[in-house]
Amino acid sequence: MAPPMRFFSLLLAIPASAEILFATSYNDHAVTSLNLKGSTLSVVSKNLDCGSEPTWLTLDKSKQRLYCLNEGWGGAASLTSYSTKPDGKLETLDVLPVLKSPVSSTLFGYNNDRLAVAHYDTSTFSSYDVANPRDLRLQKNETYTLAAPGPNPDRQEAPHLHDAILDPTRKFLVSPDLGADLLRLYRVNGNSWTAITPAKAVPGSGPRHGGFAVHGGNTYFYSVNELTNTITGYKVTYKGDSLSFAQILNFSTHGPGGSVPAGTKSAELEISPDQRFVIISSRGENSLTIPAFSGTGTIPSDPIISFAVNPANGQLTLAQIAPAGGRNPRGFSLNKAGTLVASALQDDNRVVVYKRDVKTGKLGDVVASATVGEGANNGPNYVLFNE
Repeated sequence: MAPPMRFFSLLLAIPASAEILFATSYNDHAVTSLNLKGSTLSVVSKNLDCGSEPTWLTLDKSKQRLYCLNEGWGGAASLTSYSTKPDGKLETLDVLPVLKSPVSSTLFGYNNDRLAVAHYDTSTFSSYDVANPRDLRLQKNETYTLAAPGPNPDRQEAPHLHDAILDPTRKFLVSPDLGADLLRLYRVNGNSWTAITPAKAVPGSGPRHGGFAVHGGNTYFYSVNELTNTITGYKVTYKGDSLSFAQILNFSTHGPGGSVPAGTKSAELEISPDQRFVIISSRGENSLTIPAFSGTGTIPSDPIISFAVNPANGQLTLAQIAPAGGRNPRGFSLNKAGTLVASALQDDNRVVVYKRDVKTGKLGDVVASATVGEGANNGPNYVLFNE
């Protein structure tokens, strides 16, 4: 039976034409629904049922379902399912305890009836039966170990799976393993999966997040690497029941020959909807200055960095280094049209929406912003359009 819903509304119902976004934040333990209307981004409601550290969100728009991962550092880790309403409010359907530190997920299988999850601290790849969102069930776990620490022993003392990605054919899953310097690979078998030989990443790089881009007969995969602040590109070749990754590039998140300040940690990677651009966020740089959202003075900002994809060979060209809207943009996302980018600023308790030029891939003016999260640091860490 689904648990009772702890839910409160902050505003009246909003028009059906409004743009809805969802954001997670640690410090108020909430999934916040936001309404973007014109130049105003306002809080619609907060739901507290995702647990102590809500993080990654996965949306099944066709079924009006939202899945939230709770890393569980301040309590038990969990997976929560929601029904999304036109006004942005969430109805809690079920909460399932899971292994600690689930950090990313993706839907797969027939009718998107399964959810694959990467667990960072518990070194595990898992999947859940979500066919009935009111009765979530564990399907399968696979846990890994290391024979010895990696090149960065402080961060690579164990496998640390950090993303779950479905390939364009929907026949394979990829999970970048920051601790083992691997791209863990899984063959999808209907509603299940089987681990196959992983692809090797650059030693000591710590792959964190990744994404596919398809151009004609060419498929490329890009990973952003947290430990070396680099981006690595691969040409992907399909071979029956397996696939291979051949490295084609590896350079700084600021482009070939670029560098970042000490303490920088690469964060998110997204592929634009038209697959012409690779976009990443970087934390801890404080390298840019923007007007303060209070209207007085300036504030530091980390960057969101865009690269253009060469369709013929997968090479990347630096297109822009733009402000993310503040400090620690752990997560960001694009709308389906690619005309907007929403950024979650974990250290500033802020979500910012930027205009984006689809042709050039460049971010433009701020559309709107809102306060999300309460208390110092550990504010919003992920934001997602309801599309």
